[in-house]
Amino acid sequence: MKKVSLLLAALMLAAAILCSCSGGSKKPLTQVFDDIKSKVELKDFNEYTSEKSLERFYGITSDEFDEYAGGINSTGVNQEEIVMFKAKDSSNAAKIKASLDKRYESKMAQNKNYNKEQAAVIEKCKVEQYDLYVTMFVSPEAEKITQIFKEDLGL
Repeated sequence: MKKVSLLLAALMLAAAILCSCSGGSKKPLTQVFDDIKSKVELKDFNEYTSEKSLERFYGITSDEFDEYAGGINSTGVNQEEIVMFKAKDSSNAAKIKASLDKRYESKMAQNKNYNKEQAAVIEKCKVEQYDLYVTMFVSPEAEKITQIFKEDLGL
């Protein structure tokens, strides 16, 4: 009886350790972005280094998110734009998604008749939400970027 109790206690301890490790710590979004940059070529790309840029481009303020990373192509013709947020809570995640949806729709409307090649790239991309994480990957490599993002965060 004692051996069975000890065995059960050992198994429960092992299960608790494994469960706590399986969630793992998620990488900061800046590290995820560094990983994306190391695996995907981004030409003429300006990284967001100020929260003021986020408010200017998306209307998103620092009280809505815990972290962010990304940037935008600086040429004005190439519509490549990569942005990731971790919202403070689910309500803010919904607000951030709405803001990115609006930005996405604006990019599509601006390019639909003006730059059909870029419009085709935009059309294949989307804004996505994964719990508190919200992303917009507008890039010919959006599928690969999404895969890197999901792998790095264990999604």
